Amino acid sequence: MENYQAILIHPDVKGGRISGNLSIKNNCIYFENEELTHQINFINLTINTGGASNRFIFFADKTNTEISIYTSDKKVLKNNLLASNKNFKSEISKSKSDLRKTLKGVLIAIALVGIFITGLYLAKDKMVEKIADQVPASWEKEAGDKLFSTLSLQYKFIKNDSLEKEFLKVAQPLLKQIEKDGFKVDLYFVKDPTINAFALPGGKVIIQTGLIENAKSWEEVMGVVSHELSHVTRRHHIRGIINNLGIFTILSAAFGDVSALAGTFLNVGGELASLSNSRDFEHEADETGWKYLVQAKINPKGLITFFETLSKEEKANEIKSKVDETIDLSFLSTHPNTKDRISALKEKLKGDKSAYIKLPDNFEKFKIELLKQKIN
Repeated sequence: MENYQAILIHPDVKGGRISGNLSIKNNCIYFENEELTHQINFINLTINTGGASNRFIFFADKTNTEISIYTSDKKVLKNNLLASNKNFKSEISKSKSDLRKTLKGVLIAIALVGIFITGLYLAKDKMVEKIADQVPASWEKEAGDKLFSTLSLQYKFIKNDSLEKEFLKVAQPLLKQIEKDGFKVDLYFVKDPTINAFALPGGKVIIQTGLIENAKSWEEVMGVVSHELSHVTRRHHIRGIINNLGIFTILSAAFGDVSALAGTFLNVGGELASLSNSRDFEHEADETGWKYLVQAKINPKGLITFFETLSKEEKANEIKSKVDETIDLSFLSTHPNTKDRISALKEKLKGDKSAYIKLPDNFEKFKIELLKQKIN
């Protein structure tokens, strides 16, 4: 004999209802638990669905409408004693139909929720970008200044006004494009053999001597600088922070007041150095950086040739890492494959008939002067 978990509704029970087990025997619906038993004979029995969304099966007593037994276990309708009784055929059929409608409604609701969540996920990037566009540039500058103060204690800065002026003169066409988007660029050189350059929120650009040493031309350096400044103009720093806040906070900011994010962004300012750009942001910076170079009439092919140099460096480091486990290649996991980036940029170069300016031929001299600078 099969038992089904059930609830008895009875006026004599404390609280009006009590849980127990339902079974079917001797032509009656039988309810029992440790405290009491109750039965409804088939001759007085009616079967229907009810409760929240009609998800329960009710066995009611015709002689006393205050008494009924219900269960959520749908297998009870397949019980042989019930299913074989012709008197219940129409009631069981209707109950099954009601349950199917309920299940269909639940599935539709789940599907709609799934579609809504998927829609939110797909629209998330657009919402984040919309929020970032509303954030005052002063917030980013303040966060960038805060971060720069921290970095000043870690890096060995090179101070040489004539080298800085020479660099800015070459970069002027590119910097004009950045300034059109509302950002003022501040340039800094640091003594560090790593092939790297990066931009802080607000427009401060840090160029490491390792980048200049390994670059072959002004075009390559300008390509890297354009890429890094694109992280600033595309608001990648603040978009990265907003991305980490969660979808409901993002929704609230998208349709409300972004000023509530001010404290969050400024408090994170000192930790921005530990936030890596996503692969999507890197691709975006490649695209936008390329656009700035073309607009500045600086040959963007330099960005490709620099990535080719970077690709060779990555291969060398991978080989070294197999011997020396202290070499850290974790940055590769957050950056798009360099070969893929090179391929994407070469596609953009196809059919390019733009006329580009000739940059000064003093790059090697600049490199030598910068590398021999001493730190005070």
